[in-house]
Amino acid sequence: MMAIRVLTAVLFAMTTVQAFSQAGRLDGTWKLNLAKSFLGAEHPAAEYQLTKKIEVKDGTASIIDTSVNTTMANIPLPDSKNSLVFAVDGKEHDALVPVGFPGLPSMPAKISATWEGCFLAIEIRGVGPGAALIGTTKQRLFLSEDGSQLIVLIERHATYVDSEQKLVFDKQS
Repeated sequence: MMAIRVLTAVLFAMTTVQAFSQAGRLDGTWKLNLAKSFLGAEHPAAEYQLTKKIEVKDGTASIIDTSVNTTMANIPLPDSKNSLVFAVDGKEHDALVPVGFPGLPSMPAKISATWEGCFLAIEIRGVGPGAALIGTTKQRLFLSEDGSQLIVLIERHATYVDSEQKLVFDKQS
């Protein structure tokens, strides 16, 4: 019985070390791989590009999304760059988040983020007048086994849309 407890403790320690070592590996620049991604009801043009730049340090995370050749219902939209900086402490914090439509200002939201093993779990919840538009978005970010790809699972619930997506990003040098 003692051997089982020791083995369990060792295995738990190994997975904890792996999760913490992977936490910093989300850092870097990642380019969307459209062919490997599932975008739900969205059908971007073949020229569409989305790049994520992630930096995680000292209990905070910064994600900068840069979109090029974006369209909505076959209508070209301007290129955009949105950034989000948040604490990774499991507590809910006030934030301004982009709404995804060019020309609209960022809207107030609550954001919480925490490490769940090797996943970075982020929840964004709209508040105030933009709550119906923003809704609630849950994201889980993690790396492929070999670390060459960032996978982002997104579940969104808002007044006008419910969606699920799986975005696969390739590591850029």
